[in-house]
Amino acid sequence: MPFTTNDISPLSDLVDLKSTVAVDPENTDHHELLVELGIFKTDVAIDKATISVAIKQATLAMDLEGFDVVEKSKYGVDHVPSKLTSKTVTETSLEAAVEKSKATEAMVSGELSALIQGAKAGATHQVKETNAAKAVMKQTNESQVDFYPVKAVGGDKWRITDSNSATLDRTFLNWDKLCGLKPKSGRPNRQATSLTVYARQRDMEVSVVADAKLIKRTNANKEKVIGILLAKGLHEAVSASDYSGVVIFSVSKADYEG
Repeated sequence: MPFTTNDISPLSDLVDLKSTVAVDPENTDHHELLVELGIFKTDVAIDKATISVAIKQATLAMDLEGFDVVEKSKYGVDHVPSKLTSKTVTETSLEAAVEKSKATEAMVSGELSALIQGAKAGATHQVKETNAAKAVMKQTNESQVDFYPVKAVGGDKWRITDSNSATLDRTFLNWDKLCGLKPKSGRPNRQATSLTVYARQRDMEVSVVADAKLIKRTNANKEKVIGILLAKGLHEAVSASDYSGVVIFSVSKADYEG
């Protein structure tokens, strides 16, 4: 059964969202929600001005009708394992007088990362050769931290961020499977998915790049006002709801009625 799709991205140079629902090739009773999502830095021309717009953090929200999410199928789930192993970084230096034979033994076996033998040597009453040796032992353990640019959070939402906390400027989903879908009990006649990309105004960066009228007079307050007006305009181009500081950039829907 083919799904009808409708993608609304008025400023696709900034946020471009598309989706489709396809039959799961491994289980024909289920479906897959496939998504393409790009968020980029861009310039917007308004009258004689050029405004630079970027987003630092966005949210992808999903609403379903006639579907439930297949268990353990969500994209970007940061699942905490039942056992956690922590690794530490340590560096230890050791300086001591050791027998020459022991020092050589340690260096060969790799127990000491560096062994610098001093020049002083002497003989004990047992006539055993010893060197005043300086042994430096270093041990380094590195820990690995996983980062999810598209991270599943509560309420059928995904948080989109950059690993370096920079503004978003890449394709985050390339027709990836966002989740698996299974029909609700009773086989409903209508099945639909709706995806929305939005961001808080405070997570947007807006600046005047060039303005024939204001280039010499634009200050932080004027840029803030321009940012509010731009955010409000972008929101109203997609949503009929009142603007409340959250900008809806794109909506993608897929539905089927049997």
